[in-house]
Amino acid sequence: MSRRFRHRLARRLCQSALLWLALLAGMPVLAWDATGHRLSAYVVWESLSLERRAELVSLLEAHPRYQQDFVEQMPLTVMVGSEEEKLRWTLGQAAVWPDLVRGLDEEERIRYDRPAWHYIDGTWLRGPGLQGNLYVGVDPRPDIAGERADAQTDERDIDNVLLALDYNLARFNDPTQPAAARAVALCWLLHLTGDIHQPLHSGALISNSLFPNGDRGGNGIPTRNGNLHSEWDEALRNQAFEDTLRRMVVTADQADLHSLSLDADVWLQESRRLLLDFVYPDEIKAAVLRAERLDTRMEGIVIDADYQSRMQAISEDRVTLAAMRLIMLLGGPDEQPFAPLNEMQAPEFTPLPGQ
Repeated sequence: MSRRFRHRLARRLCQSALLWLALLAGMPVLAWDATGHRLSAYVVWESLSLERRAELVSLLEAHPRYQQDFVEQMPLTVMVGSEEEKLRWTLGQAAVWPDLVRGLDEEERIRYDRPAWHYIDGTWLRGPGLQGNLYVGVDPRPDIAGERADAQTDERDIDNVLLALDYNLARFNDPTQPAAARAVALCWLLHLTGDIHQPLHSGALISNSLFPNGDRGGNGIPTRNGNLHSEWDEALRNQAFEDTLRRMVVTADQADLHSLSLDADVWLQESRRLLLDFVYPDEIKAAVLRAERLDTRMEGIVIDADYQSRMQAISEDRVTLAAMRLIMLLGGPDEQPFAPLNEMQAPEFTPLPGQ
């Protein structure tokens, strides 16, 4: 074992210990959590050709924080594994990265973190469709007329997951963009495609006094283990990872990917239908009304076994569907090429004006 490798190994052990200490201290939960986003990215990985995999990883190497957030964060179990394991982990890390930037120092958060990109106001609609808000004891609010996909050219004007998907897909596919900008866009594309398939990123519960401005996509609904949003984000965490991945890959292999809608407005409507029909059962609605009547805080909702089972099944279906759509966005099983690397400018990152 070389001195250099022993040094890296010791440093990684130290980093792992610090990470576990941070987890024990109670770090915040991330969207779909890392498990869901990695599962989606790994299904994509399994469906792409060796050439396409290499292209994506090569692009990610131009990421402006590739060394800090990819190379230095690779777990020991992956580092000592095969080259394919390392490359697959790198694509998974790209899908998780937009959540990781929340923990950076202030200057880097300003540069990279976009909190509003992960969700959407339930009243926001682009054309006909369902609102994402569930109204309990109050009248529905008027729709917000959403902008067209091609109307957003300035990153500072983007304020929801749908517009962010439009923006990052266009940026990723634009060969005139610097490699670093396209690498960041790839991370957001992988991540936001997952987020928009999570029902509680598509709207909220609104009530008279408890949640007049919404429950923040279930974050305001307490449960015995946290809150409703975190229950959904973590729905796949307690399943055997490799078994879940295997099922998802089989589903993707057997699906007619060309028949899938690649319209993100459709994805949003699917999530909103699930939110309205299943996510908030009558027990939660009754608990909200009871707390308002008694002018008290809500008690923790008990997530029963039936709800838990259906939540896990829906979550697995939604993460799988997000992955299948990503496969098509990244070229599909027929390997339609995206803008090739040899047409890109030299790797550099162009910050937003004022940053």
